[in-house]
Amino acid sequence: MTAGYFGKRIDDGVFFLITVLASVPSLLLLIALIMVLGRGTLQVCIALGITGWVHFCRIARGETLKLREADYVDAARALGVSDTKIIIRHILPNIAHLIIITFALSFTGLVLSETILSYLGIGLEGSWGQMIDQARNELSRTPIIWWNLAGASVLLFALVLAVNVIADAMRDIADPRTRREGQ
Repeated sequence: MTAGYFGKRIDDGVFFLITVLASVPSLLLLIALIMVLGRGTLQVCIALGITGWVHFCRIARGETLKLREADYVDAARALGVSDTKIIIRHILPNIAHLIIITFALSFTGLVLSETILSYLGIGLEGSWGQMIDQARNELSRTPIIWWNLAGASVLLFALVLAVNVIADAMRDIADPRTRREGQ
């Protein structure tokens, strides 16, 4: 948001970093980071954090670039309102709904990425990915034990669906256009 509002060198630097990180497939970057950082909860969280902020930052930057040219922002500047207050009072409330939905979509994407990492054997211990991998081995037994795979998969699906439904409701609450229409 700061890069989009102030522009110039800050924006150029952030945009370059976003472009570089977005050009590498996120799963490949995750695997490389975990190989460099080592296995463990903290290392997986750091790797997910490094790869997870790119889409969020791109959306916040783009919307801020658009909003900083709005008439009400120009009016606030003309009245001598500080940049910090303009960002907090005018920019942030108008991108809050985008931040919420992007965070929720990123969260579910990160959960699925961690599940894939655990399925591959380089993620967290006791993760759904590890459960799905272990349950996959049970499918070759006689009799077939399918409920472990179905249970882990259904619960993973339920988590992703629940987070998306909650994010949609929160977005509707936070979106200023929706609030105005409801009044």
